[in-house]
Amino acid sequence: MNCNEARQHWNLYHDSEGDVELHFRIEEHLANCPDCAEWFHSQSRLEEMLVQKLAARTPEPDLWNRVLVGSGLLKPARSRRWILFSGMAACAATIALLVVWNGGRAPGVVENDLADLTGSWHERLASGNEPLQFQSQSDLEVEDYLRHQVSFPVRCPPRKDAGFAVRGAGVCRLADQPAAYLAGHIDMTPVSIFVMPRDSLAAFFENAGAVPGQVTHRRTGSLETVLGVIDRNAVLVVGQTDPARLERVLRAYGTYPDHL
Repeated sequence: MNCNEARQHWNLYHDSEGDVELHFRIEEHLANCPDCAEWFHSQSRLEEMLVQKLAARTPEPDLWNRVLVGSGLLKPARSRRWILFSGMAACAATIALLVVWNGGRAPGVVENDLADLTGSWHERLASGNEPLQFQSQSDLEVEDYLRHQVSFPVRCPPRKDAGFAVRGAGVCRLADQPAAYLAGHIDMTPVSIFVMPRDSLAAFFENAGAVPGQVTHRRTGSLETVLGVIDRNAVLVVGQTDPARLERVLRAYGTYPDHL
């Protein structure tokens, strides 16, 4: 189970629902993923805060009257309407504060984490658990293969003087968004490059505001990820190495003349 799969089942895990095998797989993942363990803990705290805030509000004396009004058995009074409105406003304010505290997302909403998704794919490619769909050490062969596999433009691999040596490529989907990948290495360290249509970033809350010329860094466990917008592509470079070396590969993407 990867990070995205674990977080998609957070509600079932938190509410002790779902089958035993699912809970076992989530607990096994959390035991080996500090980032997800912290994320699960934060989500649980949000739920607890919301419950405490709502439970701390003492019911008004005319609660039964409001029930009768809602059923149509009692004509509403103006004062009762104001009390009901104030109660609803207080609850809405509490939820709004929690949403802001959670970075603009409602509690329990699963965010598509691009760094987690690409990191999971990179680890499978590097370990051999995910076979390369196309194997070649030729820049031109890899480029030609990908151009026939995806509908969006690709310009790859980066120049060899950036330190990246390609060994193969393929296509995948990240949170249902199309992507192409290049597998290779910098020196002896496995590195993966993921290329997506620039518009696909709208599906990822944390990365939706990325703009051309801006490079963002993210560390997930032992992996470093750098992201940049280049022309009509979003490009991510992932590996267990110095992020400055990954950024060099990123900035070299698509900068060479065709058919060197």
